Amino acid sequence: MNELKAGALLNYISIATRLATQFFLTPFILSSLGQDEYGIFMLSNSVIVWLSLTDFGLKATVNKYVAMYHARNETSQMAHFLGQSMVLFSCLGIFTAICGIVCYFYLGDFFPNLTGEEHKTLEILYLLTLGNLILSFPLRPVTGIASAYMKFVTPGVVELSISLLNAGLTVLLLCWGFKAIALTILGVSTGIGTMLWGLYYAFRCLGVRLVFSRPDWPLYREMFQFSFWILLNQIMDLFYWRAGTPIIARTSGAAAVTVFSLGISFSQYFMTASTAISGVIYPKIMHMVAQESTKEQLTDLMIRIGRIQAALLCLILAVFLCCGHDFLHLWVGKTIGTEISTVWAGAALVLVVLLIPLTQNTGIAILQALNIHKGRAVILFYSSVVCVILGYLISLRYGAIGMFAGTAISLFFGQIFLINRYYSRKAGLSIKRFFAQVYIPLLYSVPLLLLAGITGSFLIKLDSWTSLIAYSCCYAVAFTAVLWRAYLNESERELFSAPLKKLIHFLKHAR
Repeated sequence: MNELKAGALLNYISIATRLATQFFLTPFILSSLGQDEYGIFMLSNSVIVWLSLTDFGLKATVNKYVAMYHARNETSQMAHFLGQSMVLFSCLGIFTAICGIVCYFYLGDFFPNLTGEEHKTLEILYLLTLGNLILSFPLRPVTGIASAYMKFVTPGVVELSISLLNAGLTVLLLCWGFKAIALTILGVSTGIGTMLWGLYYAFRCLGVRLVFSRPDWPLYREMFQFSFWILLNQIMDLFYWRAGTPIIARTSGAAAVTVFSLGISFSQYFMTASTAISGVIYPKIMHMVAQESTKEQLTDLMIRIGRIQAALLCLILAVFLCCGHDFLHLWVGKTIGTEISTVWAGAALVLVVLLIPLTQNTGIAILQALNIHKGRAVILFYSSVVCVILGYLISLRYGAIGMFAGTAISLFFGQIFLINRYYSRKAGLSIKRFFAQVYIPLLYSVPLLLLAGITGSFLIKLDSWTSLIAYSCCYAVAFTAVLWRAYLNESERELFSAPLKKLIHFLKHAR
């Protein structure tokens, strides 16, 4: 339990550190590289992410099997499994190398809007990241199994240290005048260093052993059967959040990639905030299902968690809608100029649609507990395909904002309309009651609060970080106070106030 708690704490610290470094480094990297080269830098990473799908979701499968063998103390079976996995991943690495080399010769055809210099830079970045990806394949079964051994502290500290080291070296390289190629070499170097440390930790500290033998075809078939649904979710995730980058590069060029990348990054922050509560509720749902709780009881839990998430996410969304444009002007306005309006509008469009599915992600855990989550994966896969097609077609005429629009439309169609029908018909949840208790009460106060916040941002000149932070904090406090009285009920208010009361009580006695 101490390992789990410390690991969870380190995870939150790592997330906060990553967000903080992204906040401070993004405008610095963007201004140092320029809008075009920054777009190429983001594009190379996006292309390689697609090639990483050639592991077919097997990395997560390996962790699942290793955790099972470790829990049963079946060391010989684990050694056999890891040996078979390393052979399989080595073959997948060769397959990835072939696919990567083929793609390299068609980069110019994939992205015809890039200039000659941009294309040369992309080729170099692509080869560097491809080499790192290929090298990582044979080592994946061994370097990533610390979590399966329930070891979180040491890997967490190392990961956090590497992240901070990478951020510091990034600043030094840019200050010395280096560009995207140097940053990619740094990323590859730290990646190789992380893999070597993972090997050392697995063999020396965890005592992992490998046994190589003839190919175990029944084991391979079982692994691929398990990994199929993981792969489907990975493809869906890439279609929604990664496909836009190469599409925009093809239809509009490198500069538009920067605009889209900045805008879509806010959705990642939004999703991270939503999982703070739902991420720890899965064991409780499993217990309720095991105790044969009724569908009404499961709906009650979904409503309770959904209302808390809705209050938090509405606060974040309202602050972004009211102050986001001024924030972007101060953050990256010197580099992208008037394009900040496109970034703000595109991000706002996607975030507004995301509000509903993110306040319903407790339903995902309910589907998993009821063992009917495969249908959701199929629905979201097809809606993510719609995202790619719509985004491409609209971006041909409207550029980056078209890709944002295609993403928002597909999110509404798949993750709101179709998924809620699935919750209602397949899982038996009362979605009408969920909407009535979670969203309808927000309509009484949130529109007026938004109108007041936007009006205030126009009347008050937010042209400095001091004025922006002061206004955002004041507005957030006012927004919270209204929701506290007009939206949250007594038990929900107690959920937030109880930890604060305990802290005050502790501080009084500490004196």
